[in-house]
Amino acid sequence: MSQRKQKSQVKNLQNQKSNTFEFGVFNLAIPEHIEEPQDLSKVRTKFIPFGNNNLFPQYLAELKRKSSTHRSVLAQKAVFTSGAKFVTNNETVREYIKDVNADGESLREVFKKLADDYYTFGNAYIEGVLYDGGLNLYHIDATTVRMSKNKKQVYVHPDWAKYNTMKDKLNIIPLYPEMSGSRFVMQFKDYEPTFQFYGLPDYVAALEHIAVDYEIGKWNHTKFKNGFQPSAIIEINGDMGEEEAKKLVREAQKKFVGDGNNGKIMFIVKNGDAANANVQIIKDDQEGSWIDLQRITDQNIVTAHRWQPSLSGLVSSGKMNNTGSEIRIAYDLAMTTVIKDTSDLLLNGLRTILYKEMGFLPEELIIHYEPPISFATQIDPKQILTINEQRKMLDEDLPMLEEGNMFLTDREQIIVTRDDDADGKGDDDASDLQVTETNE
Repeated sequence: MSQRKQKSQVKNLQNQKSNTFEFGVFNLAIPEHIEEPQDLSKVRTKFIPFGNNNLFPQYLAELKRKSSTHRSVLAQKAVFTSGAKFVTNNETVREYIKDVNADGESLREVFKKLADDYYTFGNAYIEGVLYDGGLNLYHIDATTVRMSKNKKQVYVHPDWAKYNTMKDKLNIIPLYPEMSGSRFVMQFKDYEPTFQFYGLPDYVAALEHIAVDYEIGKWNHTKFKNGFQPSAIIEINGDMGEEEAKKLVREAQKKFVGDGNNGKIMFIVKNGDAANANVQIIKDDQEGSWIDLQRITDQNIVTAHRWQPSLSGLVSSGKMNNTGSEIRIAYDLAMTTVIKDTSDLLLNGLRTILYKEMGFLPEELIIHYEPPISFATQIDPKQILTINEQRKMLDEDLPMLEEGNMFLTDREQIIVTRDDDADGKGDDDASDLQVTETNE
């Protein structure tokens, strides 16, 4: 009861800050230079700007909303990293991870947000708030955080684009293990040479391709909505009035243009000319080049993410078999090359906090992973289900057999033997027949 009261008080404290943004029309042009200032004496602010205009994280967030392939890969990486659930044998830990803050979030929900930010921005931040007898953990939107020059604090602001006119919205929170008013923040960042304060995401080398992915979708939409692409232009020469010309065009359209007008024909009627009709066929050969561009773009985005194409829905033609082995192999590769390292980085940080502040042992908190493709299709029901269990799967109303609680393989091993007389001659008496069950 006391713990719930403390959580309510902390929630009021949390409401003082906001993780929302106001985005205007963003220029998707790739920044020419993505770097940190090396000479800190030239940095006029107490925090380190992220990008030339201090809005590089906002740019990355906007790219995530624009590219379907990029967004899909980020979502899959976050889901796989957070696993199916957290498991523990400690009942106290089990109860705690169900509700880790005043917003009623579970530890897995907070962990998934951390993983999402880490993959999207190369940085992730978690805030801890201590109260009497407990600890609340909150995810902080990485776009709101900037590092201090002394690496001992973080500056949190809801809208860095309006920082100069909204400085009163700034919160300064110390980095763990330092605390201020029972509050602290822990940073998780990706390593990047020449970057001391921030990390960069894996896909940073593919920013151009991510922007192109958005432009391809935009071009297709514009063409579909506004484009006029006739398949042919027909010039009809003759001497006819306006109504006759319109009637001729209508009749021709009914005959040569199908439903939906997918292939439009432009008719031009010219009076006073006795020359033969002129037909010009227009070939639209742009689609092939755009399809190739989309394929190359998707491939480069997936490669930059260190991801597997089949996990992104880009399964190679002819390679998907009935067992889903391509996806299963891709999942194992992703786990060993990408997911496990990130999971360990985030989980070890949380374990450190929970051990020092709550006394939870590190081995008491484990992530349970589940592959995207089940092995159920490769399992023979006869090997793991009894006869009655199989009958029940087929039809709930099927009667259960008296000897149906055994496996089919065991039933097949029941053999009938004949008890021979000592003289080796068999006795035809039925009482000499014995049923023997063998367990080989």
